[in-house]
Amino acid sequence: HLFGLELGFVFKREIIKDLDFRITAGLGVATIDTRTERLAKGFTFLENGSLGFSYKTSKKTAIYIGSNIGHVSNLDFKSPNNGYTFLGYEIGISYSIK
Repeated sequence: HLFGLELGFVFKREIIKDLDFRITAGLGVATIDTRTERLAKGFTFLENGSLGFSYKTSKKTAIYIGSNIGHVSNLDFKSPNNGYTFLGYEIGISYSIK
């Protein structure tokens, strides 16, 4: 298991009415509970980036589709530290509470 806390920043630019292009960058800290051949047990760092599109479906809701790339490693605090790099796809729904 990997448990973490990450801070992310979202940059968005409207392409056409109700359609935004989004870039997300995140950095965080985590802990992993099992040693693997690529990563030592304990403290790690998380880095993530996403690119995607958000379409506003109503005043308060939007749907999102995109892809992300991320990496988990421990900055050579322990060995091994090859870490894990992953590529994924994202689908989401957001609701504004303001």
